Amino acid sequence: MGGSVVLGPVISEVFSWDENQCQYTENALMCFNPKLSQNRGYFFFPIGAMLGVNASLNEKTSNETLEVYEGFIPLFQQLGGETTSGKLLTGVRYNLQEKRIEQYFENIGFYRQIDDPDEKIQLLAYGAHTCDEKCKFTARQGAVVNVNANTVTMPFLRFIKRFEQLDAFGEPLTAPIEIQSGLIQQVYQNAVFIGNPALPETIHLLDVPVRLGVRRDQPGPQLYSLEDNMVFYVVNSPNGFHVPSVFDQFIIKHGGRELSGSPLCEVYEDGDHIRQCFQNYCLDFLPGSQEVKMVPLGEEFLQTMNIQTEQVVLFEYTAQTVTVHIQEKSSHVSLNEEQELQIQVLRTENRTPLQNIAAVLKITLPDANEYFYDVPATDQYGISKITIPGIKRVQNGSVLTYSLCLKVPGNEPLCVNGSYLIW
Repeated sequence: MGGSVVLGPVISEVFSWDENQCQYTENALMCFNPKLSQNRGYFFFPIGAMLGVNASLNEKTSNETLEVYEGFIPLFQQLGGETTSGKLLTGVRYNLQEKRIEQYFENIGFYRQIDDPDEKIQLLAYGAHTCDEKCKFTARQGAVVNVNANTVTMPFLRFIKRFEQLDAFGEPLTAPIEIQSGLIQQVYQNAVFIGNPALPETIHLLDVPVRLGVRRDQPGPQLYSLEDNMVFYVVNSPNGFHVPSVFDQFIIKHGGRELSGSPLCEVYEDGDHIRQCFQNYCLDFLPGSQEVKMVPLGEEFLQTMNIQTEQVVLFEYTAQTVTVHIQEKSSHVSLNEEQELQIQVLRTENRTPLQNIAAVLKITLPDANEYFYDVPATDQYGISKITIPGIKRVQNGSVLTYSLCLKVPGNEPLCVNGSYLIW
């Protein structure tokens, strides 16, 4: 089975359950029943079937067959296929909060971080999630089971997987939208895919830069060559545009000119970036990091679309979309006594818990001295707890103020303030 490298470390003692002897690892619940002949009596308990992940997806229709994602197949087969993994519960989908591709089975779950250059396939921490406080084990980063997270199916994933960087096109911003029978469109951060996922030859990118009215130049004659680190793209023979070699290499590795379309302009400076736009996406070169990235035009394009709110999957963490409740052990504690805070983080719209949200707590004393504490990530109920040690350098009657700031992406800090009395 791959031992602890695949299943994670053992996190519980052996315990009896009916006629079985069981033990949790980080990623599974392993059991043994001497009366079973298959696999010499060893099996994985179907934790996934208890998670309810398949009940909330709206991703499976009555005539749709779920398939194991091709990127997960090598590990799936290595572990023994369906006999070990159990039945498939979900299609492959993107988890926006955990930034990963994931797929749930009855007994184990698979995932891959979208920005992992090694394309490492790992198991979700089923065991740590189910054993919870009994095991007192924190799952490794990226592996946490998060059934409340925003997820979206990725029908173009097989097409995208052909290219060097799985995250080059960014995250999905919308659910797949059926424009007409067999024709699907899905907006990503950096590009918009359109076509029939079952027919790769029909898949292409929408001309988003053209529709957004980006800079356009008239094609001109060739002035530079590879010796100048330029490749000349003919657009209107014999005229065209000069494309930096680093952009040309990126284009070659990501579907060629067939996917990028022709250049719309010569390369130009945009702040500290060097930019050039093509029919279907724009590229930035960051001189400091020597890195080429697509320009995130997806959100701007979304604003031009007549799209239903429920089809947009991008979740923004703001004071309007997130509710934070803080419950103190007591409104006052004695000198040197610990204070305990219970924090719950909810999505304001539907009151669903936001899982795996960490925070920083700042305590400010009357003399303006400050103490900082890391708050553990929230659990499946959106709850986290922290104990604040007793502080000796205050007097009786002092008021300690605190500020809890969530570690979430966003333009503005998402913080909640409070205070308690030393008495």
